[in-house]
Amino acid sequence: MLAACVMTTRLPAAEVIPEGGRVLVVRLSALGDVLFALETVAAIKRERPDVIIDFLVEDRFESLLTDHPDLARVIVYPRRRRTRIPGSLLRLRRNQRYDVVIDLHAIQKSVLHVRFVRTALKLGPAAPAAREGAWRAYDRAVPMPDPLPHRADIGHRLLANVGLSGEPAPASLALIPPPTELLAGAPRPLVMLFPGTSAFATFKRWPVSRFVELAERLLARGLGVAAGFGPDERELVAPLLELDGVLPVDGTNLGLRGLAGALGHCDVVVAADTGPLHLAAVAGSRCVALFGPKNVARYGPRSHGEITHEVLFHDVPCRPCTRRDCVTPQCVLGIPVADVEAAVLRQLDRTSSATVMEKPS
Repeated sequence: MLAACVMTTRLPAAEVIPEGGRVLVVRLSALGDVLFALETVAAIKRERPDVIIDFLVEDRFESLLTDHPDLARVIVYPRRRRTRIPGSLLRLRRNQRYDVVIDLHAIQKSVLHVRFVRTALKLGPAAPAAREGAWRAYDRAVPMPDPLPHRADIGHRLLANVGLSGEPAPASLALIPPPTELLAGAPRPLVMLFPGTSAFATFKRWPVSRFVELAERLLARGLGVAAGFGPDERELVAPLLELDGVLPVDGTNLGLRGLAGALGHCDVVVAADTGPLHLAAVAGSRCVALFGPKNVARYGPRSHGEITHEVLFHDVPCRPCTRRDCVTPQCVLGIPVADVEAAVLRQLDRTSSATVMEKPS
């Protein structure tokens, strides 16, 4: 079933985006969704390397996109600097005209910017993928299937509506720094455990006590183990850091690019449904995702090429759900340590097999 909406006639890509044309991609937040939006950027560049792409994003994610090889300009929405008229609106108004604006966020905050842009075509998803009446701001609101596809695939479906193939393309990051000296000298294989989530999604966390038990099991097998954490999470991971042999990875000090470098250096990353999970996937690590309440088909880590990920959850009648809180989230609390350990070992086995296959005969 498709959501109802009014659309203009579909035009060939060459007519919508002329040679050397300009496209603005809008995805303000959050970390995982910004990474998903980079798939849209990669898909455009794969078929139309001549197209100039700008990206509008919140200031807290600017560092991840700066100097990205596929982006001509990163326009920053100053979320941390509250002003009556955001500087991003003024910069968009001063910029030259775009051929297409693609709104992947599709809420009132993104539409505020879309309305301000001088462009030939404003493109976004129809409801219910678009919320808060955002679809009314688009020249072309594209229907989405019911149930809704993965968040990254929404962008590909929008591209298919302007004459591009709409085939998925893996996201790529700007140049990321090498891992810290501590991690560079760590035992291999190396497994990163990332227990935290954003503050409003604490109910998606697997208990730290189980991360501790998992770390003990992995250390006993002779594996390298690191514990990653973000702002205000050092106390959360303190029980992990007390284990002899667990290496600390402070994402606050590293920043997003440094954290991407650390995650990409690991053979396997174990994390909840959180931004660092998706950052690890884009950085090239194999992931074991402890998913719990959310719909894997919409929010799961993206697999491309030889690298695939494992998603674990305890199946209960109420999952997946869209709740913002839960007193007893059995969907994640019911995941046994032994199952996570087994998933890590399977991923390590795949990593070893892939390494052998890449060696010249």
